[in-house]
Amino acid sequence: MIAFDIVDGRHRAARPCGRLLWNAADESWRIRIAEDAQPADVPFLLALALKRGEREIGMPWAARWVEERLVPAGRQNLGEILRAHGLREYDAVALLAEGRGACSHDDFVLRGPYDPETRESAPDAREALRLSVGNAIAQCRKRQGLTQTQLAERAAVDQAIVSRIERGRANPTLDLIADLATALGAEPKMILETSQGGE
Repeated sequence: MIAFDIVDGRHRAARPCGRLLWNAADESWRIRIAEDAQPADVPFLLALALKRGEREIGMPWAARWVEERLVPAGRQNLGEILRAHGLREYDAVALLAEGRGACSHDDFVLRGPYDPETRESAPDAREALRLSVGNAIAQCRKRQGLTQTQLAERAAVDQAIVSRIERGRANPTLDLIADLATALGAEPKMILETSQGGE
């Protein structure tokens, strides 16, 4: 289970008005509206639910609310968008985290993701992994005297993706890590082991 807090993006220290939950086991979204939230405090769809006395929204309405905040999976330039985020495949949770769930329909954004049981920040754990993988790739690239542009050309990706990966700002798939490792003349296992403190 992964959770995001729903907050009013106009206020820097806004308290969450609800929580968006993703259950990977059954691929479902759910929204829980905060106990003290009033209709004026939440996005329109959630305000409608509150007016009916509902504080829990399940499928399909929660999924529809999420879809408003995502690049449509059928978008013509989807490949470019995914590459810009360092993704090889459509990953709703990663896209929500990258874009903070911002949408043109309202001012609400998402904070997270995090583990709803422990409140341990999933991005921090992910960020640590992204940073260590990015650092391992950067070290290997520098040892070989390559620029980011040269590595990008060898791996057939944009230089901006290499830069984002090395800075820990992208969620590279294992396939992308494998492509970069191959371009560096290394085994993907070596990159992953280096990122975990081995070598």
